[in-house]
Amino acid sequence: MNNPHQGGYGHWPQQGHPQGPGHQPPYGYPADQEATTLLPPVPAVDEAATTLLPPVPALEDAAATTLLPPVVPGGMPPQAPQQQPYQQAYQQAQSQAYQPQPQPQPQPQQPRAQGRHAAPAAAAPAPVPPPVQQPAPGFDPPTMTLKRPAAPAGPPYPGVPSQQFQQPLPPPAAQEQRGRTGSPIIDPGLQPALITAGTAALLAGGAALGQVPLALVVVLLQALTAAGWFRLNGMWPARQGIALAALAGFTADAAVLLSGSDGSAAAVVGTLGGFFLLVMVLQTFRPSDPKERFYALTVLGSATVVTALCTMLLLADWVPAGVGAVALATLLAAAPLPGPKWLGPVLGLAAAVLLGLLVGAPLALGALAGVGALVGRRVAAYDFPSRFVHMTAGVALPLAVAAPLIWIATDLLA
Repeated sequence: MNNPHQGGYGHWPQQGHPQGPGHQPPYGYPADQEATTLLPPVPAVDEAATTLLPPVPALEDAAATTLLPPVVPGGMPPQAPQQQPYQQAYQQAQSQAYQPQPQPQPQPQQPRAQGRHAAPAAAAPAPVPPPVQQPAPGFDPPTMTLKRPAAPAGPPYPGVPSQQFQQPLPPPAAQEQRGRTGSPIIDPGLQPALITAGTAALLAGGAALGQVPLALVVVLLQALTAAGWFRLNGMWPARQGIALAALAGFTADAAVLLSGSDGSAAAVVGTLGGFFLLVMVLQTFRPSDPKERFYALTVLGSATVVTALCTMLLLADWVPAGVGAVALATLLAAAPLPGPKWLGPVLGLAAAVLLGLLVGAPLALGALAGVGALVGRRVAAYDFPSRFVHMTAGVALPLAVAAPLIWIATDLLA
């Protein structure tokens, strides 16, 4: 059926070139000698061209394979298992969260095996637990109060120990209020009373020498009064207020010294009126809180009045007897006497009255001087005063309060 001169199905046509004995055509195809007749001949290998090349040293099997990767027995090397994508795991967890059946407890993740030949089961990821839906912050329907968020468990700042944030520290004002117990009245004590007696002795000596030496001691008394009054009322340093109050006292002293005998009291009253008006103008246009402005106006106005009234010692007649009664009443009130607490002030007032009677002064001099000394000392002991208050207001206020009373007892009541 097949033509022997034409190629049939699965046969190639017969070629006209001879074939040598034992020659097998490659891959089952006959060799075509005519297709290779136009190729150039292959030159023979020149043995002399390779004589100049260096000989190749022989390598051992161990040295030849040192840089090759190790061969893993058993076929292909193990490959890390592919982890489940995060999005697919999250969707699966969301779908499990809405199922009615109880949720299984999450199994603890097994530690991953170390080394190159770890088993694939050891590196399998643990099942992702379903997210817990937190209630959105809102308002409490019964009370309509905003819910306060819970405090963080750890420290809010890195590197700061959490012990510092366990309990909030109370404000300094609360600590100070808890530390203050008992009566807010604290007596200045014996040391300020001794300094008051020494100042009274200086005033008595200045009065014996004349008005100018007395005015120099009164200036010292006015400086102590201005500083102690401001600190007693809780305003410190307040240098401008202290300077203004002291300036009012110095101006009153100068007005008394420059005026005649008829206009001395009017000079003090005029000085007080002018400086009090200046204080009101300054505090009215002060850029501060209204409550603080009113408080500053009260303190500065009262300091101006108390400081300027010390000038009344320059107008009194019985100055040594009056300041002596003040010193005696202050010392007995501050002395640690046995018995009840009121015994010292009572004895001090009785001693002041007795001193006035012994020196022949007006009857009301000792009584008014003693009352002024006790009132000034009591004011200096009010509302937990500090040592600075005791050494300024506690020294000056007994004499400052008694100064106008001495003038009233010697000039108006005589």
